[in-house]
Amino acid sequence: MKRTLVAQCAAALLTGAAFVGANAAVVAPGAGAIDGVPTATQLVPNKDGLGHIVVVPYYSAASGNDTYLSITNTDMRNGKAVKVRFRGASNSDDVFDFTLLMSPGDVWTATVTKDATTGKAKLLTGDKSCTIPNALTGSTFVTGRLAPYQAADAQAKETLEGYVEILNMADIYPGTVPAVAAGGSPARTTAAPINPLFTATKHVNGVPPGCGETSPAIAALATNPTSYSVAADATSAVQLGLDVPTGGLTATWTIINVPLATSYSGVGDAVEATDANGIPGWGNVVFSPQLATPVGVGPARLATADPLLRGGVPDSENIVAPAAARGTPVLPTGATTYIAAAMYDFPDLSTPYLQGAAGANGFATRLQASMLTDAYAVTSVMNEFVTDVGLLAKTDWVFSSATRRYNVARNYGTSAATATTVFTDLEFDDAAGAVTVGAPVTARSNNRYAVSNTTAEGNLICVTGVGTAAGTFTATPDNKLLAVNADREETFVGSTSQFVISPGTPTAPLTVCGEVSVLTFNNAGGGGALGAQLTKKDLTGTNVNGWARLSTPGLAGVVPPAVAVTRLGLPIVGASFMQLTNGAVAAGTSGNYGLTFPHRTTRY
Repeated sequence: MKRTLVAQCAAALLTGAAFVGANAAVVAPGAGAIDGVPTATQLVPNKDGLGHIVVVPYYSAASGNDTYLSITNTDMRNGKAVKVRFRGASNSDDVFDFTLLMSPGDVWTATVTKDATTGKAKLLTGDKSCTIPNALTGSTFVTGRLAPYQAADAQAKETLEGYVEILNMADIYPGTVPAVAAGGSPARTTAAPINPLFTATKHVNGVPPGCGETSPAIAALATNPTSYSVAADATSAVQLGLDVPTGGLTATWTIINVPLATSYSGVGDAVEATDANGIPGWGNVVFSPQLATPVGVGPARLATADPLLRGGVPDSENIVAPAAARGTPVLPTGATTYIAAAMYDFPDLSTPYLQGAAGANGFATRLQASMLTDAYAVTSVMNEFVTDVGLLAKTDWVFSSATRRYNVARNYGTSAATATTVFTDLEFDDAAGAVTVGAPVTARSNNRYAVSNTTAEGNLICVTGVGTAAGTFTATPDNKLLAVNADREETFVGSTSQFVISPGTPTAPLTVCGEVSVLTFNNAGGGGALGAQLTKKDLTGTNVNGWARLSTPGLAGVVPPAVAVTRLGLPIVGASFMQLTNGAVAAGTSGNYGLTFPHRTTRY
């Protein structure tokens, strides 16, 4: 994950003023530093887990698992308006989301478990931080965005596994609500915190005083801010108590299986908006009300690159259309419906944090999706595995691709027969996002996912071409790209003879399915360490314990501004989960252990 590539993209294209539009989820102040915090010009992964965006790569309420989530606001001055969204493992469908309003230095905690009555995941929390809706605990996840032709029990199952998006939509500033001229950047004060939203959400003796949805400051957040700091506009972000987001969020996660006495834990993967020197900066206010109010196709395209929320994109890879037709929603052949966007759908990972030109057809959203995909793209993933029968050992690898939704998604339609795969157009031929009329889609698309490396298995989108062959170290000068499977004594295995997906015959390369894919080792007939159900596949080889490296497919393309490069790799985060059992412990003593090791990756 190279910071330099993201910086180059940002420097080339993200300059100037951001867009402001009715019902759009993005508003921005004038350029310049605010309170000494610089303007952000790039998005970079933060290895320490602090940022404007945090992704928890996996949650599970399946097979006896509970997931414990903790979100911390490390900013000791500003509160945070945070979007928390749970997405399903199969297709990144939104299965639960809400707004979290945090105090400075606040921590919010919750548990995701399986509801015994409905079979769905549900959220349990005793935390006192303000949320919208206010009453969350006991709420079951929702299935309205899942395939409508699935049975109720199948839909419930789809909610039990996935990943979590956490986004700093805006800061909640202390001090007075400033009166400023239109277009100006307000001067912050350190006076008494009379910002009503800050007062309502700031803990006093451990409890925020104004969390109720009828509290005036909370009720005001039902209004979508359409400007930043216009004093006369009661619906501007600053007048609602919201300020530009400055990051500082972090998250931890723990998966506990009580029946098995096993647990796994880790830190969320963070993305930070920084200036050119890597200093954390402020980004656009990306607040959107927690309401089901419909958002039209035009505003939706200014707020997301999600191909299903954009109402049909005629310049997607499914359709070759002249540039003049770009503004007209067109459904791909065989598709009958798209998702009608609502205010609660925003922001998402593609909603632009950085100031830049809006351009035609939501240029900034597609650019952010491309930048984040580039930031997380890796050419290979390496980790260890243990499947020793003497330890009853199981190993699962989790591959989470949180940005893939903004590149490609499965449009369910009204029946399995009408389901289609829809790609987002991520070409950047000029600053307005225009395309060459009549150009073949394969020649102008920068989307890493295309017909050449994706397929579908039912409702799942699958990535093909994941390398599993060891090869020999002298076969090619770039041997670091070779995928490897070896035991602990350097016994390497080639996929063409022994490295297979079970059940099945020896085959290469590997096909990995789902937005959160779970790959088990030498466990074709078992449940795996995590008990994954939705996207599990098994990788069977002759090595019992050792390490493996899988290579990912990539496409050639053009990086803005029109610089031809080889775009290798796909966006992946995750870890290796190992379950071990010591059968020699005394009766009545637990001998189960859970180990978690983050993936090590390469990018070439």
